[in-house]
Amino acid sequence: MKNFYIFILLIIFSNLIYAQSWQRQEKTTEVLSLFSSVESLNLPTAETLGKGDIYFHISHKFTTPISEGINELFGFDGGVIMRLALGYGITDELFTQIGRTNNEGNIDLQLKYKVSEFKLNDIPFAIALNGGVAYYSKKINEPEDKSRLWQFYANLIANTFIDNKFGFGIVPSFLYNANCDCIDPQSSLTLGLYAQYHFNERWSIVAEANPTLNGWRRYYDSYSIGVEIETAGHFFKLQLSNNININQSQFITGGVSAFENGKLHIGFVIQRIL
Repeated sequence: MKNFYIFILLIIFSNLIYAQSWQRQEKTTEVLSLFSSVESLNLPTAETLGKGDIYFHISHKFTTPISEGINELFGFDGGVIMRLALGYGITDELFTQIGRTNNEGNIDLQLKYKVSEFKLNDIPFAIALNGGVAYYSKKINEPEDKSRLWQFYANLIANTFIDNKFGFGIVPSFLYNANCDCIDPQSSLTLGLYAQYHFNERWSIVAEANPTLNGWRRYYDSYSIGVEIETAGHFFKLQLSNNININQSQFITGGVSAFENGKLHIGFVIQRIL
């Protein structure tokens, strides 16, 4: 595992010399694009697409932790949770996407609306609302009450960008029917936080946390760290996380192991905007 961390650090810092002279380009219009991607590592940002733009998403998280070492190829020999999603820019402020993960066939449909973007003392801010519904199409031990296969969630998203390099986000989230296996419907309230530092126009590092404030939690609060590579409409994100889930309704409920114990799972995201 130590060698893996060293490898990641070498990738990140290989661009530091070039990064020292780089500044994120100022926008020449009133549109404030604080984050390039519509999602952080796992949580949504306030960004939407342009009207008529198409969004494609594919992501993997490996269920075997990297702490299993070389015998399990640091998790790559284990199972995979995968998500496919397709999105569309209805307007410049309204974005929708539908996705599916192979984890019990969870299908989600979500809608994001950028409520406001403004500057306060020359610091830009963006506010957005994201809401969605999810359905378990292959639920193990399917309940007799079929309404329990449905989940509903909402995110309030606030983003800011400082010094043309530091992006910050806060994402309070609410999930109804967090655990379909409970006798009565449970809810979860979490406080998502993320920060992104841009080394240059291509490379950045992202840290993310999603602690549970109230309600049902799987086992542990979720923490993730990763790198993002941006190239002409493509985003590639590589992350380590204690949460193996991807769809919002499953991710919000928490991680399967403690982050500080080192039982982390490797994952990647590929996004394409057309």
